[in-house]
Amino acid sequence: MKRLVLLLTVLPIFCVGCIGFFFGPGFSSTDKNYFAVPPVVVKKGEQFVLRWRYGSMGFYYRPRYEVRGGALWFSLQATSSSGSVAGREVEMLIEGQKEISAVKNGGAIWWASDGSRVPLAVKEEPNQPPEPTAPSGRGSS
Repeated sequence: MKRLVLLLTVLPIFCVGCIGFFFGPGFSSTDKNYFAVPPVVVKKGEQFVLRWRYGSMGFYYRPRYEVRGGALWFSLQATSSSGSVAGREVEMLIEGQKEISAVKNGGAIWWASDGSRVPLAVKEEPNQPPEPTAPSGRGSS
């Protein structure tokens, strides 16, 4: 009996922790609690990033992505309850040859919990020279 009580106590805690383990649909990219504006994929030189501005809730999160059907699918399944990042714009590097190829050839999709699959804009940022990290010229302090 004690084992059954222990199992019934521990199992739900373990299962809740696994919710974000499997890739699947998540929060909507148009939910203002999570996103001030829907995320976009941005090509910066040879790299691609997912860019978003945190919504009003302000919890930290990082969407996940996976190649499916020739496109790169994004999903946000969980957040942390710490931090206050409301309104902050952030970027997440998209890594992997298969993933970058999917963006180039099939585009990017946001997968929401209602099953909808919303195409994400893919924008190209003009190449800009890097900003200097230190004052240039003689006599600068």
